[in-house]
Amino acid sequence: MDGAIMNVTPNAPMNRVSLGALVAVGEIFLMVIMSVLVKMMPGDVSTLTILFFRYALCLPLLVIGGLWQRGRDVFSVSRPGILGLRTMAGLISLSCFYAALDTLELAKVTTLFQTITLFVTFLAPFLLGEKVGWRRWSAVLIGFGGAVILIQPGGEGWAVTGTMFGLASPVFGAIMVISLRRLGHHDSPITTAILYNGIGALVFFGLTIFTNDAMSPFRADFDLSSQSIWMLVILGVIASFQQFFIAFSHKLAPASVLAPLRYLSIPMGIGCGILFFGEMLTGTVIFGSLVIVLSSLFILQREKRLQGDTK
Repeated sequence: MDGAIMNVTPNAPMNRVSLGALVAVGEIFLMVIMSVLVKMMPGDVSTLTILFFRYALCLPLLVIGGLWQRGRDVFSVSRPGILGLRTMAGLISLSCFYAALDTLELAKVTTLFQTITLFVTFLAPFLLGEKVGWRRWSAVLIGFGGAVILIQPGGEGWAVTGTMFGLASPVFGAIMVISLRRLGHHDSPITTAILYNGIGALVFFGLTIFTNDAMSPFRADFDLSSQSIWMLVILGVIASFQQFFIAFSHKLAPASVLAPLRYLSIPMGIGCGILFFGEMLTGTVIFGSLVIVLSSLFILQREKRLQGDTK
């Protein structure tokens, strides 16, 4: 949902593209497993602590990879303002995603996040000045209709707070994607990832101290043997590999190939929700998910076609 993006030529050799797609599927699987771990966390573990471990333990692998690729230049930034917007949006998006998992089903949170393509299309005219035609606007409206079907406002199991977090996550995720578009090739993707995760670790370090979080690793009564701590460590380690997989997949394959694959998180999320949390697969979940996915895929295909027409 966040991390580095490395672009390659659309004419990359097929074996590289296939490997990139395979790595991308692995990254999506890791993301879903991370969501399962977050939802499994005991009630005494706050979202702030979860986020601190997730960001802090991402850094070692990213820094090693960045120093290997770029040396000391890995920390140089040419557009700090846009990078700051990308970082802020990414932090809020992931925070809302994890908070939503407290009260919503895993399947719903995972599916709602995939409305990010709809929100990117919705916000692009206002933030980037892009022109969006009636076909994509229609797809956005239909996709949002699918989200309404999925969350069933006022229906059984309706959770207002969880739904607000579940929708806020793709909104800020869309702002993050748009800011990455503005960054373009000005800053290295690995630099962006290191600074994003480093700032995230500092922010949530400060918040756990400020709130005197019961599970903060900086408290005097911190229990290293706690099962919760080891779940947090595992989460952070998985997150570090997920970030690496994001960067590596985009280095091997073009974004146009990888973008549709992210919708695999929906059946993975539904399957994990049924397997680990006893969630029910209802007709509204299936239909709402299909509407969101098909609308988003139409937008992606339309954007690809329009970009081809401008070349």
